[in-house]
Amino acid sequence: MRRIIFLFLVSMVLPRLDAIRAQSFEPATWILEAYDVVNNFGLDADADGSVYMSGRVGNRSAIRWSDGTVFVLEANDNFLARIAAGGSVRWVRPGALFVSDYPISIHTVVAQGPYVWTNEGAIRGVLFPATRWVDFGGILINRYSDAGDSLQATYLAGPVDNIFDAPAYILGLGGDEAGNMYVTGYYQDTLRLGPEHVLVPYDYRSPAYRTVFLASYSREGNVRWAHRMVSHSSDGSVPPSYISFVSPAKPSFDVDAEGNTYLGGFFSRGTVFAEGQPDSVRLEESGAIVASFDATGKLRWLRTASDLSVETDGNSRDFRKTPVPRILSARDDGELALAWRVEYGRYAGIKVAVGDTTFTVPTNEERGHLYFVTRHAPDGSVNWGRRLIPDSYMELTEIEMDMHGHVYVGGYYYGHQILIEDTVLTNGSAPGSRNHTGLLAEYDAEGTLARTLQVTGPDYSKVTGIMPMPSGELYVAGFARNDRDGPDHIIVGADTLATLPGRSKAFLAKYGPVTTARADDYARPVGSLWTAHYPNPLAGAAIITYELPEASHVRLRIYDILGREMAMPVDEWNSAGAHSVRLDASSWPSGVYLYRLEAGNQVATGSLLRRK
Repeated sequence: MRRIIFLFLVSMVLPRLDAIRAQSFEPATWILEAYDVVNNFGLDADADGSVYMSGRVGNRSAIRWSDGTVFVLEANDNFLARIAAGGSVRWVRPGALFVSDYPISIHTVVAQGPYVWTNEGAIRGVLFPATRWVDFGGILINRYSDAGDSLQATYLAGPVDNIFDAPAYILGLGGDEAGNMYVTGYYQDTLRLGPEHVLVPYDYRSPAYRTVFLASYSREGNVRWAHRMVSHSSDGSVPPSYISFVSPAKPSFDVDAEGNTYLGGFFSRGTVFAEGQPDSVRLEESGAIVASFDATGKLRWLRTASDLSVETDGNSRDFRKTPVPRILSARDDGELALAWRVEYGRYAGIKVAVGDTTFTVPTNEERGHLYFVTRHAPDGSVNWGRRLIPDSYMELTEIEMDMHGHVYVGGYYYGHQILIEDTVLTNGSAPGSRNHTGLLAEYDAEGTLARTLQVTGPDYSKVTGIMPMPSGELYVAGFARNDRDGPDHIIVGADTLATLPGRSKAFLAKYGPVTTARADDYARPVGSLWTAHYPNPLAGAAIITYELPEASHVRLRIYDILGREMAMPVDEWNSAGAHSVRLDASSWPSGVYLYRLEAGNQVATGSLLRRK
C-alpha cells in the first residue's frame, strides 16, 4: 500500500516540476559580429542610439566585422568602435596606449554629451608578479569626440615608463548630465592629479597597502575635486579597505544623472570617509559599505550591509566571510541594484538573510561562494533578494537597472548548469564540464525572473556588456573563444553565429523589449508553499529550493520509492522567503526518490531521479 501511495505522489508531482519558467530572449533584432576579438570590455550608448564598444584582439590581428568593415590594428591590441543604431560600424579607433609585448585594454566606455570617455590601462593579473600591482585597472582617461578624434589623454601622475608600476590605477568611470566625469580606484604612491589635488597614501610601510580615491573631472578634462578614503586601523588581521571589483576593471561604482556617486566595497575599521569635511565619518567596525557622494564630493550617506537588510552568520570582520557588493547600478531616483558574493569555508556552511528571505548553505557543503542580487529603495530598504546557484562557480560582471525597475545581471557560469529561481539553464555539456558559459538574467520590478540568455561556445563564453535603453530595447555584448577541436558555431540565445575552429568572436546584439508575459500558463498561488530542485536527474547531489509564505518550522524528508526514509536535511525554524538546501545522494542507488516538505499546516512534494 505504501508503494501505491508513493507512486501516486510521483504522478501528482511530475507535472509540477516544469511549473514556472522564465521565457528565453527571442531572436535579436540584429547581431553585429567581430572576428578575432578575444575580449570586449566597455559598452555604452548615447541619446541617438549609437553604441560604443571597446575590446582587444590577439597578436594585432585585423578585426573583420560582419557588416564588411575591416580594421587593422598596427600599434596596439585595443580598440574603440562606434556602431550605429541600425547595427553598422561607423568608425573604429585604436587605443591611446602603445606598449610593446604587453596586453592593454580600454576597460570602461562612457558616452556623455558630445564626448566619449574611456579608462585605458593594463591587463596584468598574475602574469606580471614582479610588479606591486596584481589586479586590473587603467592609468589614463581619454576623451574622444563623437567623430572618434582623441581630444585629451590624462595620465595619473603623468606619463610613466612602466605602466605596470604606476602610482595609481583607475577602476571605475562614470559621468553626469552636465558632462562632468567621476573616477575611482586605488593608489599607493603620492597621486598628483593637479597642483591643488595631491593625495598622499596613509601608510608607506606596507608595499601592498592601497588607498581608495574618488575624483571628478570637468567636461574639459580639468580636475574639479579629489579625496581619499583612509584606513587608520593598525590591526594586522583586518585587510586594507578596498573597492570590490571584478575583472577586467568593473567596480562596485556608478554615477547618476545629477552626479551623485555610489561606491561599494569592504572597508576596514578606522576608515575615514569625507576626510577633512565637517560631516566626515569614521568606521567603528570593518564590513561591507555602500557610500554615496554628491556632485561636489560631499558625503551624502553611508550604509552598512545591515542598513541594506543583509545579515550573515559569518565573521563580519573577515572580508572573506562578509557579503560584499561586487558590482552595483544606480538609477536616477536613487534606487540601487547590487550583486553580492560571500565565501564560505569547507563544511562550515553559511546563512545570509536578505530582508525576509534567507539563503542557506548547509554545513556539509564543500567550500565555495554564495551569489545573490538585491534591489533597494532610495532609503536603502530592500525590495527583494534573489539567489543564483551554479553547480560550480560563477562571476557576475555586469549589472544594470532600467527606468521601469527591471534589473539585468550578466557574466558567466562555470560547469554544467545553473539554477536561477525556478529556471534551470544548462549548456548542453555533461555534468563535470569545465565550460564557461555566458549568462544574462533579467528580473522585473518585483524580482520575478522575466528572461534569460545564454552564450554557449566550445570553450569560454561571457556576457560583457548590458545597456538598457529608455525605449525598452536592450544592447548586449559578449564574446566566445573557440578551440581548434570545437564546433564551428556559437549560440547566442536563439541565434547561431558561425565561426572557425581556433578563432574567437565578439558580438553586439540588439533585443526588443519584453512583449509577452511569462511563457508558462502556470501561476504560483499567492501564499502557498513552493518547491523546486536541480539537477534532475542527479549524479551525486541536488539543490532543493523552497519558498515559505510565512515563518514556520520546516521538515524536509527524502524517501525511496518503497517509502523508506533516506534523509531529513531540514528540521528547523525558517523565516518567510526563499531557502535552499544541498542533498548529498552520492551513496544512494539509482532510482526515483521522493521528498516531502512540511511547513506549518502546508505540505509540498517532489521527486528526484538518481542516475549513476
